[in-house]
Amino acid sequence: MAVPALAEVPQTIPHAFYGSIYTVDGLAAPEGSIVIASVHGKTVGSITVMPAGHYGTDYPGGEKLIVWDAALNPGDPIAFYIDGVKATESTSFESGGVTNLTLTAGDALPKERPEESTTQPVNTNAGQPVTITGDGLSVDLTTNQDFNEESLIFTLFIKPPDNQMIPSSLRSPGRFATLTSTITNDKIEKVIIRFAYGGLDYAGIDESSIRVYWWNGNSWTQLSGGVNTNTKVAWGETTHFSTFAILGSPGKGGGGGGGGGAGISFIDMPTPTITPTPTIPVEETQLPVGETEPADDISGLERDSPYPTQAGIATEKPGTDVPGGEFPLGTAVIIVVIAIVAGAGFMFYHRR
Repeated sequence: MAVPALAEVPQTIPHAFYGSIYTVDGLAAPEGSIVIASVHGKTVGSITVMPAGHYGTDYPGGEKLIVWDAALNPGDPIAFYIDGVKATESTSFESGGVTNLTLTAGDALPKERPEESTTQPVNTNAGQPVTITGDGLSVDLTTNQDFNEESLIFTLFIKPPDNQMIPSSLRSPGRFATLTSTITNDKIEKVIIRFAYGGLDYAGIDESSIRVYWWNGNSWTQLSGGVNTNTKVAWGETTHFSTFAILGSPGKGGGGGGGGGAGISFIDMPTPTITPTPTIPVEETQLPVGETEPADDISGLERDSPYPTQAGIATEKPGTDVPGGEFPLGTAVIIVVIAIVAGAGFMFYHRR
């Protein structure tokens, strides 16, 4: 007899966290900040600060930062990030644990709250590029030595994260990213950053002028790169991680992708190419003279008429003459009846 396969039983169950959360200056972390837990470079849990200074709740059944992944083992190290900034505290994974853990940002938090924040694992061989994909952008990274289980932190914004001024000669479709890593910049040979902008509203921007820029501490500097207006991807080359943006010159633009502004959803890389479905023209059928066009099936009404029809035959409108000079059937019946009555009366009178 066949024996049904048993579902694999997880080796661990989630570890839950809650507690107070502070900026590097000891102030309450702002409401809306994103807290993520990362193990071996992979995001394994996320929660939003609410209210300011608190993440999760202490009462049973309340919301908490749930940390779990099928590959987790007890004792695995957990790193925490607040809006992309690493917290000074860390701990180890405990299957089924519930922990009150205070978190403190290790550096200044961005002034704007991000739309997304994730970590991705990084494993490299010296001199060989690897691709790390986030939400809405990807990175081709080449390092000068081997690395294993490092992290690349993607933090995405729709406004400049620290209110960096955009020059009047440029326009923004609303995509900014702060990229940081546990790999220091002196270990990097080359970084190619690719931004997808197809989900953003870039109306009013000359699409062919869109490029990747980085914030050098004082201004936005264009990277060497280009843009593919077919795939809606702009790229730039550099040798370090920093804060990046896509900007372009004013122009008519491409009509936008239908998604700029607050609450946008960042799209996954690469952006798919959509082939429009051709429209097939339909010729209008000319009806013979004197015939009436059938009514639409949906409404049961004659087209352009408020009057109902039956079996596609238009009913005459009240108060109108009969078309084509045809003799009405009702009038003919009345005349026949009158003639029969008159004839019967004449016969009766003649017999008397």
